[in-house]
Amino acid sequence: MDIRQLEAFVYTVKYQSFSLAAQKLYISQPTVSAHIRSLEEEFHTQLLKRTTKSLSLTPAGTKLYSYATEILTLQQKAIVELANETKPQLRIGASSVPSLYFLPELLSAYHAVHPDIRVYASCSDSLDVVHKVDDGICDIGLVGTTTSDTSCEFLPFASDELVIAAPATPHYQAYQTMPSPLDALLKEPFLLREDNSGTKQETLHFLKNKGLSLDDLNVIAVMDDAAALKQCIMLGMGISILSKATVQADARQGKLLLFPLGEAAFLRKLYLVYSPVKYMAEEGGVFLEFAKRFYQL
Repeated sequence: MDIRQLEAFVYTVKYQSFSLAAQKLYISQPTVSAHIRSLEEEFHTQLLKRTTKSLSLTPAGTKLYSYATEILTLQQKAIVELANETKPQLRIGASSVPSLYFLPELLSAYHAVHPDIRVYASCSDSLDVVHKVDDGICDIGLVGTTTSDTSCEFLPFASDELVIAAPATPHYQAYQTMPSPLDALLKEPFLLREDNSGTKQETLHFLKNKGLSLDDLNVIAVMDDAAALKQCIMLGMGISILSKATVQADARQGKLLLFPLGEAAFLRKLYLVYSPVKYMAEEGGVFLEFAKRFYQL
């Protein structure tokens, strides 16, 4: 039994997928399977029940998962504390909207008070940031959605309006003359963010509230790059639901048209995410308390 085998086991359970575990660990799927098979051979017992549709833990697997998460947490604690022997550091993950429009101001204010702390900030989709916090890779996260599939806690710190962004063409300008264009707009070609995006999750919530699903949309593309998706809209490819903060400058320049999601603005919350049960370096705790004061939480 070694750390790599335990990582493969824990990630497979966490993501309920051999392929996703391999992707997150940057190894091949056969390697993940081999690591778990080695653990089962070493302990002479089955750890996972595999079907074509799901994975579940056996009683032995449940016990090992508890021990394995503790071992990996201790490993991360050792890495963090030994790294901090040279210079204290803070690891922050943020999804696209918080990363561009909230984190810079927060970090600037934090640095003015704690200039000796080295900050490592990474940007990815919301659910990936949550998993990084849950795994101890990041101390704190700033994300655009919540999930129940984690031990993390979510603290709302700001609101973000979602709007429909459309090409600034005569075809879509005609919608501006309609008193209630939303239902007609949702029949247009639609560009969608990837599954783990906070914007995608909130889009699903919005559709559900309207009694719709993705099957009711004419989805022509799914993209994990918000900037590329926005460029496709400008070029007339279709519409999308995006954060107003990311598109309002383009709208002012006449590159996009914006439509509110209904009679009232559709607001989603942005969250500080942290783990109350996993090890957090002292710098992470200090930053969390600073952020709470900064946003008057």
